[in-house]
Amino acid sequence: MESLKTTLDEALRHGIVFVDLRIDYAFKLIFGTPGNEDLLLRLINTILPERHITSVELTTQEQMPLRPEGRRSTIDVSCTAEDGSTLIIEMQIRSQNDFNDRMVFYSSFPIINRLRRGANDSYKLTPVYMVAITDFIIPGIKPNDELINHYTIRNIRDNGIEFTDSVHYVTVELPKLPAALSEVKDRAEWILYTIKNIGTMEVMPDEYRGTYLEKIFGLSNFAAMSEMTQREYLAKFMAELDEKSRLRTAREEGFAEGREEVISAIAQRMLAEGLDDALISKYTGLNPEQIAGLRESRAI
Repeated sequence: MESLKTTLDEALRHGIVFVDLRIDYAFKLIFGTPGNEDLLLRLINTILPERHITSVELTTQEQMPLRPEGRRSTIDVSCTAEDGSTLIIEMQIRSQNDFNDRMVFYSSFPIINRLRRGANDSYKLTPVYMVAITDFIIPGIKPNDELINHYTIRNIRDNGIEFTDSVHYVTVELPKLPAALSEVKDRAEWILYTIKNIGTMEVMPDEYRGTYLEKIFGLSNFAAMSEMTQREYLAKFMAELDEKSRLRTAREEGFAEGREEVISAIAQRMLAEGLDDALISKYTGLNPEQIAGLRESRAI
């Protein structure tokens, strides 16, 4: 009982009422758990409305390499639609420079696994959809204002010519969502707004009452979760905080180091112009010892 109280106290200290669905553990918990296929289906049809998918079946999340030395991967959510299409959904909270290549890597597993030797040795593939929901604008891709972007393999000189319909890459960049729920014009996009913001909410907004989204709030209620789930989520939550702190410190140190380099370069130019130490100190903030050190380095 004491350990449970400690866990709840820790959650309270960080203001956790609902788990943050941008954290992959929580995202899997809500959308990748058997029994929640209805929520997964809603999410998929929000992102891919043109597919009109009516049912999904969850599949294994661990992707094994063909060779022992190959890299294996665990994806957030994997499922199969009624027409045999494979849908992989990855939730990513932190920016990654090669994230688009990571999407290609993840899509390779179902492609390889679907190539089974048959009567006609056919290479015909059922479509694979690699969907990435990100809390950042994906670097390396020409930016636009669209919340959801759909990429396929096409002729680079004539995008009307499709090379294959077998592989699709879909991006959902959450920073493009409106800041307030009242500004979300498309009701279907409420589920994406919820994924982005539920972790900072203290109560469920009245607009959600009577909608399927109430289930998400019920499942995301931290206090209602099992002690093991609470512990596992807190570990992921704290790891995310630590990583953010590390990155912030690195940026600050990099800024400070860059600033010192600029000041040093300015002082060096002032020394080259023959200006006295008092004037250099006034405009750079360097003390006499630092200026003397720069003079010595110039003399070497």
